[in-house]
Amino acid sequence: MFETASLNSVEVRAYRSLVRVPEATPSQLARRLGLSGREAARLLDTLEAKGLVSRAEGSAHRFRASPPDLALGPLLLSRQQELQAAQSVMAELTEEYHSEARRRGSGEAVETVTGAQAMARTFDQLQRGARDEILALCKPPNMAVPSRGNDTQLEVLASGVTYRAVYEPSALEVPPEVYRIREFVESGEQARVAAEVPVKMVVADRQLAMLVSPFARAVDTGGPAGDPTDDPTGGPTDAPTGDATGGPTGDPGDPGDPPAQPPPAPAARPSATPCAEPTPEPSAVLVRPGALLDALIAFFESLWAGASPLVLTEDGLDGAAVSDRTPPSEDLLLLSLLLTGLTDTAIAGQLGTSLRTVQRRIRDLIAFAGVRTRMQLAWEASRRGWL
Repeated sequence: MFETASLNSVEVRAYRSLVRVPEATPSQLARRLGLSGREAARLLDTLEAKGLVSRAEGSAHRFRASPPDLALGPLLLSRQQELQAAQSVMAELTEEYHSEARRRGSGEAVETVTGAQAMARTFDQLQRGARDEILALCKPPNMAVPSRGNDTQLEVLASGVTYRAVYEPSALEVPPEVYRIREFVESGEQARVAAEVPVKMVVADRQLAMLVSPFARAVDTGGPAGDPTDDPTGGPTDAPTGDATGGPTGDPGDPGDPPAQPPPAPAARPSATPCAEPTPEPSAVLVRPGALLDALIAFFESLWAGASPLVLTEDGLDGAAVSDRTPPSEDLLLLSLLLTGLTDTAIAGQLGTSLRTVQRRIRDLIAFAGVRTRMQLAWEASRRGWL
């Protein structure tokens, strides 16, 4: 706050010192702060110009602290107005950016991020911009952020943002990844395991999704690999059947014969070295509000509902389906009444308990099943054969 009010550390110390006494002279303030009398006098003049101190009535050399809300309030209000103006400009520029993207032919606000560094930066910004919830589908390999990376998630979890993540089983087979997931779960992440996670995805506040494309394999555009029996020059390694004179091997040749012509040079052969294109950089697609984003969120919720919760153990993480346990018999009775369509009040009358208790037990059942709504609870109860 003091930086916003354009106060340095010495000015802050001087003001706080004056707050503790009714009034003080420059020499008294100098002794308190370990300054010279001239330095203290200049400091008081500066604070007076900023409205933080005033001269005591009837004395030109005694100073007292002014109320900070009166002195700093107008300045802070001005800073707030500047910030609001900047936010308004950012909103206008954002709308202009996305409008232009749509005008260029994108029915949905979709854009591509290419390169590991750009992806890591975008992923970090996406997490830091979340205010309520992050949804994530996770599967190896990590394209932009290493297994021991993503310290941002720990910071965002500490700020109160909810994380729900569905992992592919293979993510639990890599020791660095397991340790990091355990750290996330201990910090508050809700984690589950699905038999298959078809895509890597992160969604922030149901307003922005980031889908990661895997690395493309290098394409071999050359011919088949050379024969291992070929020599480096491309010619055959087998010796010719004739000797240097052109006769059969071991035949000394007839001295009267004309000299043999040298064998023709072998024809040039194409290089057998394969030529592979470089591996393309990893990329991601950003999806903003629209039908596509709605479909991605629905897909996540479907995968989440069918996944098994991760459980912390002394040795690490266990992917056992804890939610597949059967609720207590009294909760099954409540659940059966709920599925008949009775109201909470009617269920309370049937069970001889209060409405508040019924509603609390229903919330506990929803948490037990690992779902979010009563409709999902009914579906889970049917799927798991509770009733």
